[in-house]
Amino acid sequence: MKIILIGSSTGGPRIIFEIFADMPVLSSAVIIVQHMPASTTPRLARRLTQLTKNEIIIPDDQTPIRHGCVFLALGDKHLTLENNELIHLNYLEKVNFVRPSIDVAMLSLYSDIRHKYLGIILTGMGIDGAQGLSHMKEIGATTVVQDPATCTIRSMPDAALKTDHVDLTLQPDKIRELIKKF
Repeated sequence: MKIILIGSSTGGPRIIFEIFADMPVLSSAVIIVQHMPASTTPRLARRLTQLTKNEIIIPDDQTPIRHGCVFLALGDKHLTLENNELIHLNYLEKVNFVRPSIDVAMLSLYSDIRHKYLGIILTGMGIDGAQGLSHMKEIGATTVVQDPATCTIRSMPDAALKTDHVDLTLQPDKIRELIKKF
């Protein structure tokens, strides 16, 4: 299975909407970890449902991932993947001062020849996602950050770039095209 994991924070919803507007059904599973309160996750899901042909899901614990779906991490719960295929949710301690943490989700992936990975860090404040994106690179993922010049807050992409584990630095329209081709 092809798995795309996207992390974002401040300014993220606007970029996510831009990337997924009129997005055709993808042959991959997309997991989005957006720093937000649980009460706003359904609004993000409703808006994405209006924009894309992909099924938008706020997963429960034990939800299997599948292609053609975009899974939104519920605010205030960490999301991890068991065997790279089954979503788990938990209330463990915040990581990088946030829950859900992008690092927690990315670090739960492991190398498996049955899967192909794409890791993306979008706009946001802090360092969440830098360690996770490095891990994804180590397990064979293509790693991408949003061009910091196009970010509302650039510290998350900047932190990831400092790891030297980023393959591509792209503007949102180019991230969109990469996702479509993945």
